[in-house]
Amino acid sequence: MFFRRNAARGHMSITEEDDFLDRLKALWEYQAAEAELEQMERSLKNTETRKKLIRQQQLFQNNQQHLKQLEQESVIANNKMMEISAQADALKKQMEQKDAEISESAEYDLEDLFLEDVREIIKECEGIKSAIEMNKRKLVDIMHKLEKSETDIKETLVKMSHAKKAFDQLKAAHSLELEAGKGDLEKVRANVAKAAKSVDKELMEKYKEIKQHRPNPVAYFKNKRCQGCNMELPSGVLQDMKAGDKIVLCENCGRILYAAED
Repeated sequence: MFFRRNAARGHMSITEEDDFLDRLKALWEYQAAEAELEQMERSLKNTETRKKLIRQQQLFQNNQQHLKQLEQESVIANNKMMEISAQADALKKQMEQKDAEISESAEYDLEDLFLEDVREIIKECEGIKSAIEMNKRKLVDIMHKLEKSETDIKETLVKMSHAKKAFDQLKAAHSLELEAGKGDLEKVRANVAKAAKSVDKELMEKYKEIKQHRPNPVAYFKNKRCQGCNMELPSGVLQDMKAGDKIVLCENCGRILYAAED
């Protein structure tokens, strides 16, 4: 079948005229069958059970992400604790060295000691002691964080377990819903396939092209209006449609116009 666009009127011409209206009717019936199938598929996908299933899946994924974050924070805290512990060991050695220096100084006569040296040793000891105390506080803080993180991890694992159990139950229930509607769905799919066989190839291609941008590519023409976009069209449109030799497109939305014979 050959199509030729008429730019002046916004429609396409067709050479085979004898059964064009019947073929357009077949396309209209195909669209109705396809719409019924799409509605049924939407209904099966939008049951309350499936909505709960999606929410439960999201809950599980959120907890999974939270668990990952907690584990990462725990690793960081453990690494920090190891770092502080290493610093504490170094400070302990410094303190032991200072203790040795003080013990060694005790063997000298007071007259042989310089006051500034004594003050310096005392200052260094106080600094080391202060650093040790600070490290102790940091370790205690990190240990508290690790304890809390461990508690949070356990609670999150429990939540994930409950979410997974609920998800599996809802998935099973939704599978039963799909199975219950399988028979009717297959019948409607068969109707769509049967209707598709009656549609002209070029008309189907045009239908699919329009459907990429518009739902329901075929629109009923009534009271001088396209029922797809509700736009009032010129009076000559109906005559073009009744002539039965043209695919008439709505000048506004681009849908294929269809009107049943009186």
